[in-house]
Amino acid sequence: MLYLLYLLALIPLYILVALLLSNIPYNRSFTSEKEHPILIQLHSNGVHTDMLLPVTNSIYDWHSFLPDIPTANNVVAIGWGDKGFYLNTPTWGDLTFSTAFKACTGLSTTAMHVSYYKGSLRTSENTVSILINAEQYKKLCNYVQASFQQDTNNKLILVKHDPRYYSGHFYDAKGHYSIFTSCNSWVNKGLKKSELKTCLWTPFDWPLLNAYK
Repeated sequence: MLYLLYLLALIPLYILVALLLSNIPYNRSFTSEKEHPILIQLHSNGVHTDMLLPVTNSIYDWHSFLPDIPTANNVVAIGWGDKGFYLNTPTWGDLTFSTAFKACTGLSTTAMHVSYYKGSLRTSENTVSILINAEQYKKLCNYVQASFQQDTNNKLILVKHDPRYYSGHFYDAKGHYSIFTSCNSWVNKGLKKSELKTCLWTPFDWPLLNAYK
């Protein structure tokens, strides 16, 4: 009982710290690239954030890393998250205590979700566009690639899923999901490593989007 009370007391502390760090800017000197811009986007479904990257350009061709990219699509959306949430929780009504507990405590494995678009999304409340330079884009691609698990033959490990709930593909990922390493903190870390504007740390989607509004 005492342990439960301690746990409940930590929840408002966690939220307070998360809000504080989410409002501390990082790489605030970032400016949009004007001479040779590369367009990337951040898109949120209201909870989870994906990075949207060009399938191919002069800097990197994702065909060399991702199999079976549809020929009609020129934008790839990539996100990282808890495998249990991805595969077993198509709606909040499907969420179980076991899935939530494993996700919060870092006990479950993670997956990369890869989907495709025919073009860039329209800027909206849930989608922001960012113009970056070649060096920043290289760093971002390296960060995303390093998040995928690979087998002994350096091949991505495909995860089966129900196509009724998710489009695209899932692959095994590195790392463990927790309240400290969420899908949004994965995006935030990638932006930091790529010298792009973001916040110090966040488990939320809105600080990532607000940095570019």
